Amino acid sequence: MKKKFIFLIALFHFTAFAQVQIDQILEDKQDMADAYYGTFKYKGSPYTGTGIDFHDNGKIKTLRNFKDGKYHGLWTEWYSNGNRKFEGNRVENLADGLTRWWYENGQLKKQATYEKDIEHGVIVRWHDNGHLKQIRHFNEGKTYGGWTTFDTEGNVLDEGDELHQYYRPFFGENVAPQGFEETSPSLTSDGKTIVFARYSDWVKKVPYIAYLKNGKWEKEQLSIVDTIYNLAISPNGKRIVFATYDEVENEEIRKAYYADKQGQGWNEPIEIKNLTNINAGYFQIMEDGSIYFFARIPKNGIYYVEPKGKKGYSDPKWLSDAVGLPNSDSFDAFLNPQKNKLIVSQAYSEKKFPERGEIGLYYYEKVNGNWIRKKRLSLGYAWGVDITSDKKMLFVRNGNIQSINLENMGIAW
Repeated sequence: MKKKFIFLIALFHFTAFAQVQIDQILEDKQDMADAYYGTFKYKGSPYTGTGIDFHDNGKIKTLRNFKDGKYHGLWTEWYSNGNRKFEGNRVENLADGLTRWWYENGQLKKQATYEKDIEHGVIVRWHDNGHLKQIRHFNEGKTYGGWTTFDTEGNVLDEGDELHQYYRPFFGENVAPQGFEETSPSLTSDGKTIVFARYSDWVKKVPYIAYLKNGKWEKEQLSIVDTIYNLAISPNGKRIVFATYDEVENEEIRKAYYADKQGQGWNEPIEIKNLTNINAGYFQIMEDGSIYFFARIPKNGIYYVEPKGKKGYSDPKWLSDAVGLPNSDSFDAFLNPQKNKLIVSQAYSEKKFPERGEIGLYYYEKVNGNWIRKKRLSLGYAWGVDITSDKKMLFVRNGNIQSINLENMGIAW
């Protein structure tokens, strides 16, 4: 009787803690366990136990627990050097409780709490040197309260709240070198080419172009001119418009030029003479060849010119008093292809004009021929808007080109 009892205990221990190679546990997508995962089966039956896998050096790569064909219990991943990579709990496939990620050097990378696969509570991220990177707060999957981003030395990069949403650098880790900033992003319509300016001197920026290759942006300096004020590229990538700033005998000289694509390079820039010395800049080239831009003469605001003849443009035309607000810098407008919606950066004295609201990016729609100011976008003060083909909104803030999903802005573009 005693031997039989011991045998039953051993049998129970084996079945309760079964462990098989992870590649032998097959996900049956014909038998869906939920909206995302199929049922995990071993030898044709829903699996209960542990799945294990190893690195080539023999060290454990992953341990995952299953119950009745679903992820259930602790899930752990390791790097090949033996350091932990990921650890979190699952309840019927859903993340539940504390979940953590690590860098390969052993430094904690991210820590988050989930309730039924939904972020809930404080999410903290670290740089690989151990310095704090980000703090964000979530309530049932939605951000609330303040957020802070730090650089690798612990300095505050940016702060905000639910009215000033979190965003990410457009170029990822490939940001401007230390001591430089990047601004004036302008994309082609296919999203594979972008021009921008890099600078340490605001009026003497260096033009750059970047190409998307194998999912990564490759930056190189543009050879059309040494320094610029800012620039834009046409939707088809065949024309670049840029502004320059010079001083001659203490007199400011501001000019605008365009350069057309020629083979693998660009032809000699041609001056747009009717934009000379009106402080033109912050350009957008439309599909029909017209150019929208900011100028200060005869008054601050948004203007546009249309193609005229083979190489020229019309005289500047004022867009709208509703967009170019009096006593303001309403600049760097970005229009949709239909020219009935735009986003513009607006700066003015909030104390003098409290009815205008907080300075920042504002969204307009054209209704019955009139531009109507609809809403302020929930970001900190920024400029340099462009929108990618996959609906990411670019803008400039804190010395770099940032991006955020356009849907987060709550506008129908």
